[in-house]
Amino acid sequence: MTPSITLGGRDFAVSAFTFDQLQRILPAFARLRLGLADGGLDAARDIIAAALDGQIAADELAGMRVTLGEILAAIPTIAEASGLTQVGEALAGTERS
Repeated sequence: MTPSITLGGRDFAVSAFTFDQLQRILPAFARLRLGLADGGLDAARDIIAAALDGQIAADELAGMRVTLGEILAAIPTIAEASGLTQVGEALAGTERS
């Protein structure tokens, strides 16, 4: 079963990503650790926009009425689909020793 996220009452499939999408998503996960009030909401939007590339236009996504709950529920699904198996790993960044 393909995972999905819900935004504005609409369901969107989230599947494996292209290299381009991963290049956009991974740095945004690192920025997400700043917290929603300190740029994290922009990071969440970047993550969702990259994940939904091809399913919804950026301007449509920007104007969509969404809840914070929908945004916060979407992030772990996208993290898992991108290969970041734990949200904690995503929020801590992707640096490895």
